[in-house]
Amino acid sequence: MTATASPLPLRRSGTLALAAGALLLAGCAAKPVQGYGAAVDPSLAQQAQQQLEKAEQLTQIDPQQTYLNLIAQMQQARQWYASLAHTEAFERQYGSNAQIRLKRADALRNTGQALPAEQAYQALLGEADSQVQARAHRGLGLLYASQQRYAPAVAQLERARQLNPIDADLLADLAYTHMLDGRLDAAALPMLQAAQLAPANARVQLNLALYWLASGARDQAGLLLQRLRQPASPNAAPLIDDTSLQTLQTQLASIEQAVRTRADPRAPLVLGSAPLPSPRLQELQ
Repeated sequence: MTATASPLPLRRSGTLALAAGALLLAGCAAKPVQGYGAAVDPSLAQQAQQQLEKAEQLTQIDPQQTYLNLIAQMQQARQWYASLAHTEAFERQYGSNAQIRLKRADALRNTGQALPAEQAYQALLGEADSQVQARAHRGLGLLYASQQRYAPAVAQLERARQLNPIDADLLADLAYTHMLDGRLDAAALPMLQAAQLAPANARVQLNLALYWLASGARDQAGLLLQRLRQPASPNAAPLIDDTSLQTLQTQLASIEQAVRTRADPRAPLVLGSAPLPSPRLQELQ
């Protein structure tokens, strides 16, 4: 088969080479050329250009988004001080935007800088993006909850829930704040919603176990904790470990005390809590 075409510039990218190869095959499968020296079909030339442009897009790397992803990974690993430094470096290099401002506010909150964090979140409430607003309200809610200001914390988390009603982590935060305030009845709906929305989320499921324990449903909590300690497959790690259970025990003691205080503000502080109802947990290690 013989055809004439303008030579395409050589590309080092393997992706572009594959795209060019695909074009040659497409040309061979097209309608045969009617006579020597016939012009190339314009539709084939257009198709070639479109496929090359698509291949170029696939090979491009966005350094700004890559940097944002790196900061997000630092925060997921709880490297809050390092991530705070990188938010400043990001803004010097690329300027400010809502996403980096949210990450900076989160880093300020998690490094104990309450006032700057509060100001940063409040400044984001005026953004047009409802998801940004929801995250800012959630940040304020978590900040106030850490200060044991449960009424304004719940108000902020409720506003975030209205903007993003299917965020399981947000719903779990709202339920946990209600529990810390001794309001188990108010915690029920957001907790059960979160658990069904995120059945594989260890944090959410631990909060469900915590709710059941505080509510007296110890058998349900024990079964859930056993399931979370059981690996989903032979090579998979369990969703929770002994450290998770120790944290759960401490949280349960705080919530039980909050429930007693709400029922009777004169009730004395009681230290400690009953053991978790999971006698077989050690066998599942």
